[in-house]
Amino acid sequence: RAPSPKEGIGTDAEREQATMTDTAKDAPTCPSQTPTLFLSHGGGPLPLIGQDPSLAKSLKQLGEKLKKRGGYSSILMVSAHWEESVPTLQITKDPPLYFDYYGFPSSTYEYKYPCKPATAAVEKAKKLLNGAGIKTKEDSKRGYDHGMFVPLMLMFPTIDVPVSQISLVNTLDAAEHWKIGEALSPLRKEGVLIIGSGMSYHGFFRKLPRGVTITQASKGFDDYLATSLAKTGGDRKDALVGWEKAKHARAAHPREEHLIPLMVAAGAAPQEKAIRIFYTGEESDVDGNTDMARFTGGQQLVVSAYQFGE
Repeated sequence: RAPSPKEGIGTDAEREQATMTDTAKDAPTCPSQTPTLFLSHGGGPLPLIGQDPSLAKSLKQLGEKLKKRGGYSSILMVSAHWEESVPTLQITKDPPLYFDYYGFPSSTYEYKYPCKPATAAVEKAKKLLNGAGIKTKEDSKRGYDHGMFVPLMLMFPTIDVPVSQISLVNTLDAAEHWKIGEALSPLRKEGVLIIGSGMSYHGFFRKLPRGVTITQASKGFDDYLATSLAKTGGDRKDALVGWEKAKHARAAHPREEHLIPLMVAAGAAPQEKAIRIFYTGEESDVDGNTDMARFTGGQQLVVSAYQFGE
């Protein structure tokens, strides 16, 4: 009997393709397609070092639920921390970690998170994007930034599926990124988990308007997100693409790179129910949330994360 690709014969892409094929065969015993996610990944490595415990707990619980659900062949992640002139696909063979944060304990620059690139998923993503009229390029040297490894180390301490990143486009145009998500959507039927990694509020480094607190700005914008994501289809798209009209929009996102990954995740699942999987707006969350005090001056910060589909 000839060994199958899953038994160690063939390229990484062939082995991953075998997994994707098996996932499709297993469809009757698991949901027909994967959900998509928009994650708030926190400040630098804080969730990994016990200084953002509510977020760390949420990510661990999410990982447990996803593992229980099953049916995943690979992960494609769009992080706030990588921008290029066109969507760029990471094809690095053994991606290193990029410690793209500053002023944290030395131990946070020594993490290891070995995982393989999602070669087959990247190849299919390229074809889908190009087929939708979206030009792409590839990067064979790019490593994993902290928008990838911080949440995934908590969700999947030992990861058994390949992961690759796709860059943002440096225009940060919301409609353009929604279209990218739409193009990638067919991958969900093949077990690819599409994750947007950013933050629902990222106005830490800009002076707020007179009389507006971080709590008010973050809650005002988060309320807009909740209202927008309660819609589906074209109504949801219009609301999200028009995000700058929201209350405290530019206070929440002086520069929108941490919001735009949401457009990809939502665009890949426009008709799916948006499920809020993390929220710090309840009174019970205040204590855990104040671990972000170095960024908020001790004020409560309201942030959220969403899953699209079951």
